[in-house]
Amino acid sequence: MTRHQAAFSLALVLADGASTALPDGHLEQINALQARRGKAALTAEQILVRPVRLYGNKLTSYFTRSPDGDLRLLASQINDGGGPVLSAHVTDNTPLGSFYTAAVVEGAFTATPDLGQPAQELWLDTWFYVLNDAEGQRLVGLIDGGVINEASIGFFYDKAICSITGGDYYDSPYWRGRVYTITDPETNVSVQKLCFVWTTGNVQFGEGSLVYRGAYPGTRVGGDAGSGGVLAASAPSPISAPPIPTRFQLAASKDMQATFEKAAAQPDSGAPPPPPSLAATTGEDTVKLRLKLPDGSVKEIDATPTEAQALLDTQIEDAVTRGGQTQLEAHATALGLEPKEVTAMRLQALASEASDGRTYRQDLLNDLHALTLSVSGNDEAGRAAADRTKKAFGTLELADIRAEVQRLTAQRDAGLPNVRLSEDAPEAQGGKKAKANFDAV
Repeated sequence: MTRHQAAFSLALVLADGASTALPDGHLEQINALQARRGKAALTAEQILVRPVRLYGNKLTSYFTRSPDGDLRLLASQINDGGGPVLSAHVTDNTPLGSFYTAAVVEGAFTATPDLGQPAQELWLDTWFYVLNDAEGQRLVGLIDGGVINEASIGFFYDKAICSITGGDYYDSPYWRGRVYTITDPETNVSVQKLCFVWTTGNVQFGEGSLVYRGAYPGTRVGGDAGSGGVLAASAPSPISAPPIPTRFQLAASKDMQATFEKAAAQPDSGAPPPPPSLAATTGEDTVKLRLKLPDGSVKEIDATPTEAQALLDTQIEDAVTRGGQTQLEAHATALGLEPKEVTAMRLQALASEASDGRTYRQDLLNDLHALTLSVSGNDEAGRAAADRTKKAFGTLELADIRAEVQRLTAQRDAGLPNVRLSEDAPEAQGGKKAKANFDAV
C-alpha cells in the first residue's frame, strides 16, 4: 500500500535559562499516557521535558499547506496517543523520546497576507520527554546549548489538492510555487493566485524528528519550560480514522524537491497553460518514428498512432527481456555458474552450503575461545583474553582462524602430560569424520 507522509519543520522552542523542573500538570499527562501504554508510572526525577514548536498552517518551502482543522486533529492525536521523537526521520532506529501533549495556538494576524498565506497564523506546539539518564541529559544539553535547533513533523495524508482548481494537483494544469492570473468567466474579473498544494485527507500523526534543517519557515524562540500553557490549551479527544486505500509519504530528511513535480515541463508564471486534451485519437493521421535498434542502427517508419503504440510496446518488452537476461547473467557470473544453472534448486543448495560455512566458522571461533582459556587459565584475566581473541579473529579469514586453533591446540597438548596427541583416524578407517573444508564458502 502506497503511503504519503508529509515532514515539515520548525525550530525547537526553548527560552534562555529555561527551568529543568516539570511544569504543573505535565507529570500527570505523561503518566496518563504511560497507563494507556500499559507502562509503569514515572517520577519527576526520572524524566526531562522540553517544548517543541513543531508545525503550523503557513506555506512550507515546498509550497504545501495544511488546513487549520488538520492541525487541531494532529494535536488531538498527540494528546490521545503520544508519538515518537526520532532523529532525522530515521525509522530504523529506536525513538529518542516521546511526545505527550500538544495544542494549536494563535500566532500573528495579518490583514493582507501574502498570496497563499493565512491571515491568522497558527502553530502546533508540543512537548516531549526523555529519560533522565546520560543519553537524555546529553540530548537536552545539545538542545539547551543551541546545537539542536530544529524539528520536523511527519504525518500521513490521502490527498494532494491544487489550491486553484480544488481538484487533484496531479490532474491540474497549474504548478506549485507559480503565480497565475485567473479570470472568472462569469464576472470577467481577473485576480492573481499562487498555486500551492493542500496536503490533507485522513491526516494521521506519525512522528516528530530532530533535524539539521526543516521545511517549515518562520521559527522563533518562545515557550519557557517552566510554563504549562500548552496543557491549558489542549483538549484530548478520541481519534477514529477509517482505513484508506492510498497514502503518500514525504520526508524532510530527504530531497523533497521532486515530490510534487509533474511529467510536463513547468511553464513560465503568468497565463495558465491549456489543460491537457482528452480527445481520443482518430487514427487517421500518421506519425514519423525514429528508432535506434539494439545493433546501433537507426530505423525511420511512418505509422498511425495505434501502430506506433504497438511498435513501442514491442520495443519496450524486448528491452525488458534483454535487461532481465543481462541481470541473470550477472548473477550467474557472481555465483560462478552458467545462466541455465541458476535454478531455484541450485540457489537453495548454494544457500545451504553458505549456511554450513557460517556454522563451521562459528565452531572454529568457539574452539579458539575454549583453547585460549585452556592456555591462559580459566580466571577473570583468562576469560578476558579469550573474549578478545575471539573478537579479533572474528574479522579474519577462515584459514587464519584455523591456523590459530591448530597453534593453540599444539600449545595446550604440549603442556598436558600423558594425553593422546595423535589425530583421529579418517572416517574410512573407522575414526571420527573430519570437518569439511569451507575456504571457498
